[in-house]
Amino acid sequence: MKIKSKTSVIVISVFLTLIVAVGGYFSYGYIQTLFADKTWITDLGYKESEIHKLTFDLSSDGICPQIPVKVGNDEYKLGFDTGCGVGISFTDAIQDKIDYTVLNKAEATNRDGSHRGWITNVKVNEINVFGDTYKNINTSISDWSMYSSQKFNGNIGLAYFKSKVITLDYEGHKIAVSSSPIDYAKLDTGKYVVLPLYKTTTKGQEDLLFFEAEYNSEPIIVYLDTGKNHSYLYNPESNYSIGMGENKRPTYSNVNLKIADMDLTLNNIVEANNFRQADGLPYPTMIEMNSDQIWKCNLLVTVDLIDQKIIFRRL
Repeated sequence: MKIKSKTSVIVISVFLTLIVAVGGYFSYGYIQTLFADKTWITDLGYKESEIHKLTFDLSSDGICPQIPVKVGNDEYKLGFDTGCGVGISFTDAIQDKIDYTVLNKAEATNRDGSHRGWITNVKVNEINVFGDTYKNINTSISDWSMYSSQKFNGNIGLAYFKSKVITLDYEGHKIAVSSSPIDYAKLDTGKYVVLPLYKTTTKGQEDLLFFEAEYNSEPIIVYLDTGKNHSYLYNPESNYSIGMGENKRPTYSNVNLKIADMDLTLNNIVEANNFRQADGLPYPTMIEMNSDQIWKCNLLVTVDLIDQKIIFRRL
């Protein structure tokens, strides 16, 4: 009886320790969110009704953002992916939950044009994104394992935010979406860095985010993709490519990047040889700065698709 009692005490103790540890972790996250800087809401001219909750996808280790999208009568969380050039896509994780019409099968490719797999092109009657309704959507359903080691519902990109201003506050777990232009005359340039967005003429990439920065004292183009949890440095001589098991390859730290007057240090950035150089850009694309660096550099990111600008602030 004493052995059983001892075992029971140990099991209960371990269980209680786990509860305290998990509770402490979530409490810490809640406190961080509660006390996050909210001055950007007023600075950028948002109304309270334009501020929404931002969650993070466990399939990306909690790094990449996701937002609620209504498909028909039901709401699903989709990854908010600025690299989603097709606009919106679903995976087979929810293919039995949504209504659609099958159109055909097609090949899916990576951004560098290489083969990724096969998808089913479909038509969805209606989606709703933060109050805006879109009908007769041509999209696709693919095997989730083509893109992730864990199930996820799909992604939505900037094609559904045209003529909008969008701010991503990772630390505060908020996304703001507005149809009103920013009053740049009132914006504090001591806090906010404003740059023009460059538009590529490459088909299927017109809605992707490209901006100018300085690396190794040379002007370059940076591509921002919120749908990835690893960032990349372009080296055409490298033996590594995007998608080759990022956790098993060497990484670079202390990569200095200058965005206008803002100096950033990128850490744990992965070398890759397969950047697709988009057409119509003034400099080579040398860096993919993705969601991991937004977290590490504690950045507030605003995408102005009214005036075609991107705005950064260090929180």
